[in-house]
Amino acid sequence: MAEPPQRILLFGGTFDPPHRAHVDLPVRVAEQLKCQRILYIPTGTSPFKTDAPPTSRRHRLAMLRLAIRYIPNAEISTVELDRRGVSYFIDTLRSLRERFMDDAELYFLIGCDQALEFHKWKDWREILAGATPAVMLRPPWNRESFRAALDEIYDAEEIARWMGWIVATPKLDVSSTDIRSRLASGGGTVELLDDEVARYIAEHKLYV
Repeated sequence: MAEPPQRILLFGGTFDPPHRAHVDLPVRVAEQLKCQRILYIPTGTSPFKTDAPPTSRRHRLAMLRLAIRYIPNAEISTVELDRRGVSYFIDTLRSLRERFMDDAELYFLIGCDQALEFHKWKDWREILAGATPAVMLRPPWNRESFRAALDEIYDAEEIARWMGWIVATPKLDVSSTDIRSRLASGGGTVELLDDEVARYIAEHKLYV
């Protein structure tokens, strides 16, 4: 009898810098969805952030490797870092589908704020045909406010689908933007960053 396809959780982001939530949340979601692997995908140039270039790809990749070094089923794909120009998720998904063929069932982890912008993503319907969203509710959003916002975008059938894609995650109110701001002002971030990531940032004088 043929083996069932493995489940892979895709997690894209700038990871600038990668923080503890970037490590903890995908692990929890992978357990819920019974995913055997977590594939981190650091972004190149996001179509939504072209006016604010992130820290160099070399540093973000090095920090991410340090951050996830203890997750046994996690790996990094540089498919977007290797791509020139603006990087669209649909291109990444097509590349991964070609790589895994029919041997993988793909999920992709996004925040509810991203979900509310999803209809603006390039070829978003094709994305949903090739992978299943796993939606995290992040402060200040809850199920009620998220559903109300969806009501302004989708019909009842689409709303039901998105509500069904919500995954249970702890409310971790932390962001890379906040961490960069705190580092720039000399504030502490020990509780938010892996020790080795914090040491790398200090060594290379990032975000100062």
